[in-house]
Amino acid sequence: MATILKSKSFWIILTTIIILVSLINFSMEDAVWLTKIKDLFIKPFKPLHESFYVFNQRLKTTVEIILNYDDVRDENKRLRKRVAQLEAQLIRLKEIQYENERLREILNFKERNTKYSLEGARVIGRNPSNWFEEILIDKGKKDGLVLNMAVVTAKGLVGHITNVGDHWAKVQLIIDPNSAVSGMIQRTRDNGVIKGVFEPENRGLCRMVYLSPEANIVPGDLVISSGLGGIFPKGLLIGEIIKVSKDENQLLKHSLLKPSVDFERLEEVFVIKKISPLEEDIF
Repeated sequence: MATILKSKSFWIILTTIIILVSLINFSMEDAVWLTKIKDLFIKPFKPLHESFYVFNQRLKTTVEIILNYDDVRDENKRLRKRVAQLEAQLIRLKEIQYENERLREILNFKERNTKYSLEGARVIGRNPSNWFEEILIDKGKKDGLVLNMAVVTAKGLVGHITNVGDHWAKVQLIIDPNSAVSGMIQRTRDNGVIKGVFEPENRGLCRMVYLSPEANIVPGDLVISSGLGGIFPKGLLIGEIIKVSKDENQLLKHSLLKPSVDFERLEEVFVIKKISPLEEDIF
């Protein structure tokens, strides 16, 4: 026994066993203390670690973009081309929708007015002059059109033909200062003459003149063609009164009128070629 105790190897083995046992006890009893020591050294560096991680991820993304630049550029071109195609397709679909609405309106107008022989035409030109309001249409003598035929849309009176060729015709609009249309107030049957105006501030409007001072006219009254003069059939809608006044001598009334037709957006019109003997108001 004394020999064993004197052995150097014995004491080394014993010391090792004691240290291992101590470590086992230490880890079981002082785990919380170790965690605190760990937090003490690690927590101060946590924000730095997180920042480094975010930077690393962004750097990784940037590198991937650079490495895939050609692919990204080609994909971007493809997507731009696709967007342009879809936008063009949408414009075409909207145009088809608007055209269908106009054609439906035209069809309804023709069905409501079977007493008229109507020739449909497209507007192909317009006089840009400030003094004359005229349009050019794509129908002419070959289609049975002659001078002074009335031109209308589903909204109302447009004007009348003043010049005609084989495949075209020129139409003077009712907003032309040189135009004159016999009209009457639909509500009261008071008669007057509708003329275009010269004043730039009232361009696109008409004036109803030669009204009796006793005429009972108020803003909102509708004006229709009276049928006098032999060019325009009776009952075509012309527009709406927006202002009533008297002349300087207080002898006659005159009024400002907003046409029912939007002359800035004219695309299709009808030429009235023939009227049945039994004419009635159509609006």
